[in-house]
Order: sequence, then C-alpha cells, then structure tokens
Amino acid sequence: MRTNDKIHAALAFCDPRGTYCRHAAVTMASIFANTESRVCVHIVHDDTLTHENRVKLELLASFYEQELNFINVENLLDTERIDVSRLTVDGMRGTLFRLLLPDVSSEDKMIYLDCDIVVNMDIAELWNVPLGDRAVAAVRDVWSLDYLKGKPLPWRLDKAWRLLGVKRGEYFNAGVLLMNLKKMREEYDFLDAVGDFYAKYKKCITLADQDCLNHIFANDKLLIDERFNHIDAAGATEESLKGSIWHMAGGAAKPWVLCTRPYVDDLYWRYLRMTPYCRDDNELIRLMLHDLSTSSYAHLHSSDCVKRIKKQIADNIFRGHIWTLPHIFFKRFFGGER
Repeated sequence: MRTNDKIHAALAFCDPRGTYCRHAAVTMASIFANTESRVCVHIVHDDTLTHENRVKLELLASFYEQELNFINVENLLDTERIDVSRLTVDGMRGTLFRLLLPDVSSEDKMIYLDCDIVVNMDIAELWNVPLGDRAVAAVRDVWSLDYLKGKPLPWRLDKAWRLLGVKRGEYFNAGVLLMNLKKMREEYDFLDAVGDFYAKYKKCITLADQDCLNHIFANDKLLIDERFNHIDAAGATEESLKGSIWHMAGGAAKPWVLCTRPYVDDLYWRYLRMTPYCRDDNELIRLMLHDLSTSSYAHLHSSDCVKRIKKQIADNIFRGHIWTLPHIFFKRFFGGER
C-alpha cells in the first residue's frame, strides 16, 4: 500500500561518453524495486545526456509507475552566478551538480545518491530519518568509522580535517545525503559558501565536493547509521546484503570494471537486468563478459600484464628517486657527513 508522502531522490551526472546513464538506471531500479511509496527521481544533468539514454530512463520509471523529473543545468553553468572553474577543482562539471540542488529544486527535502550505489532496502527508511533542524544527514566515511574503532588516523587526514573544521571521526561520505533544502535556501548563501571554500582550499583538498560539504556543514549535520551508506563490503553474505544502501566506493574497482566485492558487486548486475539496458539474460551475460574482460585490470594476456608490471616498477623507481635524492643530497652536503 503506497503512502501519500512522495519521496524525492536526486541523481546527478555529466555523461560525455554516454555510458554513465546505465549506472544511474541501476540505482533507479534498485530504488523502485524495493520501495512501496511513490518516488520522484530528479535527474540533474547537462547537455551530455543523450535522447536515447533519456528515453531508457523514462521507460524504467514508467515500468515501475514512478515519476521522473529531468533538470538540465547546462544554461546555469559558466555564468556569473555559477562559474564551474571557480566552484570546482579543475573545472570538473559533474562534481558540481549535487551542490546545485538547493538552487535548481523547489523541494524542501531531497535524498541525493551517487550513481555507483545500489539501494537494497526501502528508501523510505532513509527518507523518514528525523532531520530536525539539521541541514544534512549523512554516514561517516570509512576513515571516520575506522578511527572510532581505534585504528590510527593517518596524519594527512588529521591535518585535512583540522583545516576543514571537522572533528575527528565526524567526516562524512557525500555519496548518500538526506538534504534539508529548505534550510539551505533560507539560512545559507550556499553557492557563495561553496565559492569561498574553493577559493580558499582548492589547492589542498582531495575530495572536492565532499570536502566542501563537510566544511560547510561541519556543525550542522546528523550522522546516521552505516547501513544507509555501506562502503565496507568485507565479510558480506547473501543475507547481509538486505536492508542496506551499498556504495561501490573506496579503493576497490567499480563492479562494471572488476569483481572485487563478493556478493555486493552481484547486486549491480542483478538490478541492471531490471533496466532497459539489459533486455534478457543472454544480454546480461554478454554485458558482463564484455565489461569485465575489457578492463585493464583483467589478466587475459600475460604479455600485457608483464608490460604493465615493468612500467609500474619503472614508475615506482622514478618516483622514489624524486623524493629520495633531494634528501640524500641535503644530508650529504649540509648534514655534516664526511
């Protein structure tokens, strides 16, 4: 039985190769297949979204009798108000789109999801998390979770968190966000805050929009259970997959590149089968074989592997000399050695 409360979720991407929409479709299918409530998915995109991909996303939403809203931000970018080069690192347009949500949507509340995510739960559980007067609800990133478990914090992260004004163990992952858009519009000059952040920190950050959001909402966030943005797949089983939002982030490869997370990566292919990008089981098998065999990480040709290893060794030696030789030179001539 569907409730009257419509859930609003947003996906945002720049897709110059026309291949990323498939991953967005997987995320959408996983939401629709597990959620009883009415859902409206807002696709924040630019002109790289092709007509063919748009039609496929529309077919997917129609099949599940759910709503789809396209928000083209192309005409908003590179204007006096939204200057991509000023608001992102190296002008990466796609990383900016989630930061535009308070400006381009009139909704009071929104769930934002990255497109490397499978929602293996009823997303109403996240939607109904009581935000109170907080601007965002999010899950701690893996480094924060490790710190709370007693693992030592890398010195570079400690420095970065201090610089951003984030308390130890409170740095969150921005791949899943419950956003209080109403508060952001009413109490924040949000895009101005984003612009100020990049002007001040863009030369010393590594995770661009995630660092930005952690800085702006350092004291205005609600930290929620890990199951709403589960990144660590160690020890996952068929049964443990249920009731979580799985995020294929971190150091491991994406599931369409290489199978590195047993059981969790399976979810991607299962939900792909539910989209217009995969019409039957035979096509699913062909897609899996094609994607996983064309990866540069796949060991299909031993000669290619040897060449890559040789190149990596040479690169490691070169990088080692870059850092070691100046130290040796300084110590030899200024350190008193004879």
